[in-house]
Amino acid sequence: MGVSGQIYSISLSDIEVSDFNVRLTDKNARIDELAESIEKHGLLQPVVLRGSHGNPPYELVVGQRRFRAHQKLNRDSIPAVFWGELPDINFKILSLAENMQRVELNHADKAEAITALYVHYNRDGRRVAQELGLSPSTVREYIKIEEQATRTAKDLLQQGRVRKADVKRAINAAQGDEAKLDRFLDEMTPLTKYEKDRAVSFAKSNPEAPVEQLIEEAKKPRFQRTVILNLTKEVDDALNQAKEQLSMDRDIIAANALAKWLQDNGFLKQEV
Repeated sequence: MGVSGQIYSISLSDIEVSDFNVRLTDKNARIDELAESIEKHGLLQPVVLRGSHGNPPYELVVGQRRFRAHQKLNRDSIPAVFWGELPDINFKILSLAENMQRVELNHADKAEAITALYVHYNRDGRRVAQELGLSPSTVREYIKIEEQATRTAKDLLQQGRVRKADVKRAINAAQGDEAKLDRFLDEMTPLTKYEKDRAVSFAKSNPEAPVEQLIEEAKKPRFQRTVILNLTKEVDDALNQAKEQLSMDRDIIAANALAKWLQDNGFLKQEV
């Protein structure tokens, strides 16, 4: 017996998550974004239930995240189809197959589509974010890489050979120099996260510095001490905004701001 063709509107209270659903982790991952998408566009694919219509409770076999998103939206019901009665192992296989066959769009395809919408909506990133149920910062990340990354960087990202965060670092460090971007992306691979961020910070202050110097500066021993700051909400919000727009960690931005203040007030000698 396969999935019935008829779609029913089923009360959420009549549905129980099956013990045979294979998604045990990340059940609530990006539920807010999924809920926003459902609110905007509706549910594009009904969930699959075990049992027969008219005889609740029903077991949810496929569509756990869609079900939880409907709960998040305080919906009373959800579109569903039924896959009658089968042995337990068959439902475990069904759940596993559905999750394994769901191929997520790669970064390049997402970036191209998001950028196309961005252009269509007159470069209004917030409008794109609303349409897709994404955060504005996520939209900006995709657009930045689509518009500023080199073909080589995009290919490496699509192949999974580099991380999105490293492509953003290379863009920030190169500041429009495509050859420098590709070279920096290649050379930065063995660096630690903090070394990479130091290289980007130095590149921004020294735009003419070659890649070799960026790597050299990144590897220099650094004395580090943790400072706990009490921030007002306004400063905290501004710091978060800077983090999103600059693609830098909060601690790096704060350290740079503190160093600049100390230099401006004569407490720290400015490097020549």
